[in-house]
Amino acid sequence: MVSSYSLPKLPFDEQQTYINGQWVASTSDKILDVENPDTADIIAKVPESTVEEVDQAVRAAYTAFYDGPWVNEYSGAQRRDAMLALADLIAEHRQQLELIESINTGKPITDVRGELDDTIDLFRHFAGYADKVQGRHISAQAHTTLEGYTTKVPVGVIAFINAFNYPLCLLAWKVAPAMAAGCTIVFKPGPQTPLTTQYFAHLVAQTGLFPPGVFNVILGGVAVGQALVDHDLVDKVGFTGSVATGKHVIRSTASTQNVRATSVELGGKSPGVVMPDVDLEKTARLVVFGTMGNAGMNCNALTRLWVHRSIYDEFLPHLKAAAEAIQLGTPQLDNTEMGPLIDRRQYERVLEYIRVGKEEDKAELLTGGKPALDRGYWIQPTLFSNVNPKARIATEEIFGPVLSVLEPFDSLDEVIEIERKAEFGLAAGIFSRNHQDIAKFTRKMRSGTIWVNTYNLLTSYLPFGGFRNSGFGRELGYESFDGYLATKSIIDDISY
Repeated sequence: MVSSYSLPKLPFDEQQTYINGQWVASTSDKILDVENPDTADIIAKVPESTVEEVDQAVRAAYTAFYDGPWVNEYSGAQRRDAMLALADLIAEHRQQLELIESINTGKPITDVRGELDDTIDLFRHFAGYADKVQGRHISAQAHTTLEGYTTKVPVGVIAFINAFNYPLCLLAWKVAPAMAAGCTIVFKPGPQTPLTTQYFAHLVAQTGLFPPGVFNVILGGVAVGQALVDHDLVDKVGFTGSVATGKHVIRSTASTQNVRATSVELGGKSPGVVMPDVDLEKTARLVVFGTMGNAGMNCNALTRLWVHRSIYDEFLPHLKAAAEAIQLGTPQLDNTEMGPLIDRRQYERVLEYIRVGKEEDKAELLTGGKPALDRGYWIQPTLFSNVNPKARIATEEIFGPVLSVLEPFDSLDEVIEIERKAEFGLAAGIFSRNHQDIAKFTRKMRSGTIWVNTYNLLTSYLPFGGFRNSGFGRELGYESFDGYLATKSIIDDISY
């Protein structure tokens, strides 16, 4: 059945950008097509912002930070209340946001509902930090007149460059803690998925509580992101995306006139370990959920699976059955469990890796490996077994619904020794009832998030981030909020 769901009427002109509290007609002559990945139909057209418009947005954020009321007059409680009002508006508009997000990304509507729950929760959660910015009094020793204390202040103008895979949810990961800290923001969504970011800007304006320049949106791809990163009035860059682009962002922030802070959440090739004492059927379902969620376009997806030799042959049929049970179909229907890839480029990239797995890596194709449906960018959930741990499909980030079940292992120690020295360190998982094995794995693995007998579950209050090529800095939790604050030390001679 071909999707018959149409994009709802938008309460803003998608061919405009939101700068300094106003919708601004772009002067760009470059227009970007926005697709529905389910059908490959064009559903909207948006402008690619010009360098001049990037400059306008950054200067608006700069003026709002140094001269506007958001930092200089608003109390933490006022920022808190503005964010709570924004969260309430998101909740009021959630049905429209859910449908737009599902159509623009191809995500199953049931997944998007969960992401809207998370988005609303994130703004309410971080609103609670806004009036709790605290320093320390650091006492000098006795018989001195010096008093010392610290204060926490917002970092300043934050440039965010977002990925396409979780447009609204990742926006909340970034924007909510930065707003709570008192920063001002210029936000660039992924060029494939701009619509809910624009809708969010509409809701920011609708509250009437955010001064002009606090939140600004620019649109486009690499050139626009480069202009944003290079701008000397930006104080910090937050980036989510590929390793190669993330490294370029880091180099760029160090080569401009003013060195600025960066936080980068990059790729992953996350391992999972299945020990011999598990429930085979339940574990297979959890593994497949960890791999195939969001059609595998998930930086922390479980994509390298180690299965103990004693259960290897018995476990594979359960894994195959779980993958083949995934329901593909129109994303806006409640029974759809996995959607398409985001665009043709990603679709062709994943198919090429499947070819590599079969022809170059000589892995055994357990199931899938072909395009699915007769439209859009659909690919079957794909499992390879007996994969060499050094094979390309086992070491390179595919960003699609592909799981490499590695050659059987005998010792957890050998797995840890291999994985703790791997290129990535974003996430990992272990399935076991043995607490000694669990403790060893969680203690020794160099991964920012480690799941035990579950996978891919995140909360607003626990930090998320990685090691090595998976990036640095943390999103979510207090650590994220603290990343948008800078510390000042004050020394006072009270005898003066």
